Amino acid sequence: MSTHNVESCVINAPVEKVWAAMSAQDFKFWSLVKSTEQTSSPSEVGSTRDVTFNDGTVQTYRLLEYSLAKNALTYEIIDSKPAVTFLSAQHTIKVTRVTADNTSFVQWISDYSADGSETAVVDAKYKKLEALADLAKYLKN
Repeated sequence: MSTHNVESCVINAPVEKVWAAMSAQDFKFWSLVKSTEQTSSPSEVGSTRDVTFNDGTVQTYRLLEYSLAKNALTYEIIDSKPAVTFLSAQHTIKVTRVTADNTSFVQWISDYSADGSETAVVDAKYKKLEALADLAKYLKN
């Protein structure tokens, strides 16, 4: 079983607009997220944010990497209530300009520790696909 998952899509919006929505890390576009509390600037490596989901789950993410040059960021889950079923997970979001039509290619990549279950990886797959669809709707407005 793979503990690596990549989901992607093309968003009909310029890279600057898509990166602004993703790099804020407040997940305002995502219908599964109720609220986000950040400890400092969303671009400060080491900063954390508590993401509260509509089902009551609260996860704390720590920013590991932030690149304006590459329109990419990486974060890890450092706490979850209720607890997750894997030891660790790192997620990377990349936004790339599609030069042919000024749209954006978005990738959301997840790497789980070896104990990551198939259920956790498949669950993340569908949540990311939903989040990317929500992002596309959010940026149409």
